[in-house]
Amino acid sequence: MVKHMCESNLYSEGGDLLMEDVIFIEVLEDGIRATDILDSQKEFPGKLTRIDLDKHRIYIETED
Repeated sequence: MVKHMCESNLYSEGGDLLMEDVIFIEVLEDGIRATDILDSQKEFPGKLTRIDLDKHRIYIETED
């Protein structure tokens, strides 16, 4: 069986690239925590708005 990597990039709703190669998203009370393929984590204020599985893109609405 062949396993395929399914990492995605994380973008703001405005189209700004926030993080590459994301493999895990955790929704927090006040934002999200994203983890990439190297196990690096970043937290972002805001909320998850949409996921495009075809284009491997995750969008969040960031709080200004």
